[in-house]
Amino acid sequence: MIEFRSPRPEEIGEVVDLINYVFRVSSGMEPTMGRQFPTLLCPDNASNIYVAVDDGKIIANIAIKKNTGIVYGHKISMASMGAVCTHPDYRGKGIGTQLLNKVFDRLNEEKVGIVTISGTRGLYRRNKCVEAGGVNTYVLNREKYSYRDLDGTGYKISQHIDDTGVLFDIYQREPVRYQRTRSEFPVLLKAVPMVHPPVDALTTVLAYSEGKDGAGLAYLIGFEDKPGVFKVVEYAGERLAAAWLAGKLLDDAGMNEVIFEVPTYDTVFSSILDSTGIKGELSYYPSTTVRVVNIESLWSEIQNIIDEMWGDGKPPFAIEDLPENVCHDDLETLTRFLFADVDRLSCGKPWDRVFPIPLPWPNGLNYI
Repeated sequence: MIEFRSPRPEEIGEVVDLINYVFRVSSGMEPTMGRQFPTLLCPDNASNIYVAVDDGKIIANIAIKKNTGIVYGHKISMASMGAVCTHPDYRGKGIGTQLLNKVFDRLNEEKVGIVTISGTRGLYRRNKCVEAGGVNTYVLNREKYSYRDLDGTGYKISQHIDDTGVLFDIYQREPVRYQRTRSEFPVLLKAVPMVHPPVDALTTVLAYSEGKDGAGLAYLIGFEDKPGVFKVVEYAGERLAAAWLAGKLLDDAGMNEVIFEVPTYDTVFSSILDSTGIKGELSYYPSTTVRVVNIESLWSEIQNIIDEMWGDGKPPFAIEDLPENVCHDDLETLTRFLFADVDRLSCGKPWDRVFPIPLPWPNGLNYI
């Protein structure tokens, strides 16, 4: 008989072995999952990991990392889901679906509003998950990219940042972000969670004021995806400075291309890059699969965001006050209305001004 539960702290090693086998070893890669996800796959997080067990053997896993999104100064209770796997010998028996539903039930009981999932698959679509987030991908080429020079600004490039406090301070200023502690920053930077297979270290490119305070202005974090191609996995800070840093990578660091994945809600950065004559390619992003798990908790948390952005007239007081074409009893339709930003149907103003509500970029250092 299959048992569903959380692993004991001393069983985390067996959990990691299963995850490594499914995602790494079976594809001929090194077993790096434990190193890449140190805050997810650890004894301290055991109560947020869910496994299926057959006769004492762990055969399936779903790992959750609870976090908080900060959207325009307002907190949203969130969870990130990853390392979803079933041992090949047990696939096709509905075990993954049973485990997934138990996880959703637990998160609902714990009043977590929304869960984001790093991937797309039939298992998620069948269980009311929605591919919500859009991204504009920009490929900046050395031959074509021109950028505005910034007097009084310096930069440095390093794979070994001694003081990540300056990066933390820059990230704290982001209007849409995860709540990330100062102590977490160096751990996540070292882990390289979003690169498969992982590189030895991520490269940080920092812009700073050359004045007395030497204040950090912006950063790019990324890696050389292939020779001469720098892929940015996270950026933050002043957008003109971020665009300037890309130019420095092309002009001074020997890169031929710099690739940015810009969330559709970051219209400021997109407009800066568009102004250089480079157009982004719009697509869904596979790490932005979303599932609402407790609508009451979520609504109470996004209510203040809606009230601030509404403008004239009375903002919606409850889910039932949403437009008539949004069925609040249909979880997928509701999730798309609240968060999906590709192929949206217009509901007119002020709805189109308020929705979709942006969620933190999932493919940076907080990738799960």
